Amino acid sequence: MKKYILPALLLVLTAACGKDDPENKTGGKTEWPDSPSTENKTYNKGDKLVDVSELDLVWSDEFNTGTMVNTADWTYEKGHVRNQEIQYYTEARPENCKIANGELIITGRQETQPYPAEAGGEEITSASIITNNKHSWKYGRFEIRAKVPAGKGPWPAFWAKGDNQNTGEGWPRCGEIDIMEYASKTPNEMVHNVIYGNSSTDYKSVAANVPPADGKPFHSDYHIYSLDWNERQIVFAVDNKVTHVVNLSGLTPNPFNQPFSLLLNLALGADTERTMGGKLDKSCLPVEFRVDYVRIYKTK
Repeated sequence: MKKYILPALLLVLTAACGKDDPENKTGGKTEWPDSPSTENKTYNKGDKLVDVSELDLVWSDEFNTGTMVNTADWTYEKGHVRNQEIQYYTEARPENCKIANGELIITGRQETQPYPAEAGGEEITSASIITNNKHSWKYGRFEIRAKVPAGKGPWPAFWAKGDNQNTGEGWPRCGEIDIMEYASKTPNEMVHNVIYGNSSTDYKSVAANVPPADGKPFHSDYHIYSLDWNERQIVFAVDNKVTHVVNLSGLTPNPFNQPFSLLLNLALGADTERTMGGKLDKSCLPVEFRVDYVRIYKTK
């Protein structure tokens, strides 16, 4: 798989990570800049992140083995799950979710025949996988290296929800952290977001729409998307450059003091402009959300 290691100097977005060369692969942890830091540092936009020597890799999925995701780590969501989106999430179907050449490939597609045929079938399919009830983490660095699709409608995301979603606290009381959310109708923006609140009509969003440093659409190459999270703040970064900082003090309610599980999905918008992905242009299908790895680090 494409395992790129950042050099000791901070990479900015102009230093785009690996192209589609399957032979250009390395292994190991992501190297970070040689700047001293502490877990509770107050970051500003553009700052370097904590030094790699302060962290341990505690969990990862490198997508190096098998042809399907490991169900000891991931659960497939199934059906029309949220936002009245147009896509139908399938379960354990390689046409929509598979491992190949060291990558997770989530494919949004238009079916030549309705799927599943015996249930009346759906025309547009995709996949969403989650770690809920299998893995969750409180604080640390959450990191993904991925390439998002082009087109109008595709809406890939790497995000997290609090564990109290399983004990009666629905959204948004469980909290939501959008580490990487890409609405392809605006190809020069990557969205970072923190959502919290009391109900679907009473919630707050602390978002940033981040442009690429080199002016190229995010879908043109692989990038590393990450957050560094502790009891004081949530720090988002692209290619190890800080892009958004959310201070957690004063949030009411504050769900960001509990473990969070991960979600990886490729939504495909809707039949109108009402979703973040916008109205799906079916001529762009099929599209692929390619994930090189997912890694979780903790401070030593």
